[in-house]
Amino acid sequence: MPDPRLVLHIGAMKTGTTFVQDLLIANAERLRAEGWYVPDQRTVVRATRELLALTDAALGSGRAARPASLDDAPRWVALMDDVRARTAEPGCAGAIVSMEFLSYAKRPGVQRVLESSHGLDLRVVLTVRDAVRALPSQWQSLTRNAHRLSWPEFAVAARTRGQRPPHPGTRAFRRTQDIPRMVRTWGEFVAPERFTAITVPAQKDQPRTLLWDRLLDVVGVDPARTVTDTAFDNPQLGYGSCDLMRRVNDAGLAAEPPSAYRRVMRRLTHQELLPLRESESRPRVDQTTAAFAADLNGRSLAAIAEHATLLGDAADLPTEPPPSSSLDPGDVPAQVPDVEVRRAAEALFGGALAWCETEGLELPAELAAPLPHDLDAAVRQVAGVLAVAIARDPSHRLPTD
Repeated sequence: MPDPRLVLHIGAMKTGTTFVQDLLIANAERLRAEGWYVPDQRTVVRATRELLALTDAALGSGRAARPASLDDAPRWVALMDDVRARTAEPGCAGAIVSMEFLSYAKRPGVQRVLESSHGLDLRVVLTVRDAVRALPSQWQSLTRNAHRLSWPEFAVAARTRGQRPPHPGTRAFRRTQDIPRMVRTWGEFVAPERFTAITVPAQKDQPRTLLWDRLLDVVGVDPARTVTDTAFDNPQLGYGSCDLMRRVNDAGLAAEPPSAYRRVMRRLTHQELLPLRESESRPRVDQTTAAFAADLNGRSLAAIAEHATLLGDAADLPTEPPPSSSLDPGDVPAQVPDVEVRRAAEALFGGALAWCETEGLELPAELAAPLPHDLDAAVRQVAGVLAVAIARDPSHRLPTD
């Protein structure tokens, strides 16, 4: 009797992973009827974070030091045990687990995944998107998670090689968007017939659900047996709002506790900044970054040809830069106009003031005053109010240089 199958969708970031995961959640019962178990997504996220937190560094000290092992990732082990137990039930063909952070894994992490999935027929899926679109999208997500780089800084850092120590933007790029690295890392341990790279549809006239259809092709379920009208739309903020986010992060907000930061900022950005999206510009790639992205697509396709099976259209990863009319000139992307950042600052400031009032946080006069004309000073004041909201403490102040 064949082992139950585990379809492990490992990302990458900004390739429709939220869309896929939302549909997995919405279709959990329908997929169960087709013989496929979908674990609770929060459990998957926590287990993955725990697994990736393990490093090659020894745990403990002195003679008690030892290498990290699966014993140090009990949540991940429990997840795999749960998958084995559920897929052993009559009528269950396998399980589907989706977590884009797994694309970050280095060799030891991949080895631990394989070690923990004994008794399961492991099939790995990597979703891949045109780098011209993925790079600015990744920067936008980074700004919403306390990163401090501007779009021009991130674009230049992404294509930088050989700098020691690596630029923070280079590290962020390699972790989240270096598809050839991901393919080689996983392909070292997973045979091509068990490793599928799915391209994200690039043409605007293609149905949004095509990515879902391609994933279900790997699983072996007819997409017609699922529903897709409940999928979450995860739009990016506009350029001005994203640049405001990196500026308040750089003003000291990045040092706030991550969980408290996310609690406040995710709600405020959705309520106050997302409505500005249609009136804001979009970050574009410059000609040099576009050439880098096209080369990255080519290297991704070459790595996939060597280590994985391609599902989709190679044309979804164009190896020639787009027309120059859609690019910023030169070798650095254009910075966003200050007027967009100012408009976003006013919106976020108003939302943060309302948040503090609702929470009963009485702000000092210098933070509650109207924003000054100088943009840098205005950003620092917005960051100060946000820090109070995050800390839930009117006396909390950001560090000053």
